[in-house]
Amino acid sequence: MLLLKNSFVSIFLFISIVINTNVVGKDSKINIVMLGDSTTLSSRSPAGSKLTDCVQKYFNIAFKKSVKGFVLNSGKGGDTVKRALSRLEKDVFDKKPTVITISFGLNDTGKPPEEFLKSLEELIVVIKKKSKAKILLITSSPFDNKRHVWKSKFKEGLDEYMNKNICQHMRNLAKKYHLPICDLHNIFLKEFKLNKKLISKVIRSDGVHLTEAGNDLAAKQIVRSLYKVLTRKKIKMKFK
Repeated sequence: MLLLKNSFVSIFLFISIVINTNVVGKDSKINIVMLGDSTTLSSRSPAGSKLTDCVQKYFNIAFKKSVKGFVLNSGKGGDTVKRALSRLEKDVFDKKPTVITISFGLNDTGKPPEEFLKSLEELIVVIKKKSKAKILLITSSPFDNKRHVWKSKFKEGLDEYMNKNICQHMRNLAKKYHLPICDLHNIFLKEFKLNKKLISKVIRSDGVHLTEAGNDLAAKQIVRSLYKVLTRKKIKMKFK
């Protein structure tokens, strides 16, 4: 009898944990603050086609208006994760986030990898300490080696270097802190293997910034990850 009672208690506790870790319920209102560099800012894209606009669009589709989500743009051109530490209060915490997405790496590729690792870990620790918001890490979209000004900077290739020395640090920290991660870098690379012409359609002629098509592709993947963060379930629908 005691064993049976303990089993019921364990099941109850497990169900309670699952329910309590869900961030959204019907008619929830949440703020998603997207912290990042120029790819998040999307200054070259018109209003309605920026990365955050696309995330907003697919978020609304995913939740079918049952959840009022507000996607807020905290991207800054030329930013690194180290520089972002100084603007957390104004650009993130003051916006009362429910979820904070973190995406850096492109500009950090020109800095020592150790600086990226140290600063990203500090960023995670500060957010965990000062906010109850969920964190979603997002690896940077790839460089187009052939068209970027840094194309000869690294022997193994510019994007290969970033993937190994920057994106991998983010993946490792995701495991260390048990954080969800949208591995946008690897997702894009898989798409490029399926369609070799795609890279020129989603990355601008500078070899780094995303086109409107690139924002759209990235947003679909980000919303898939956000859905899982908020509901603990995988989204079943396929975005067109």
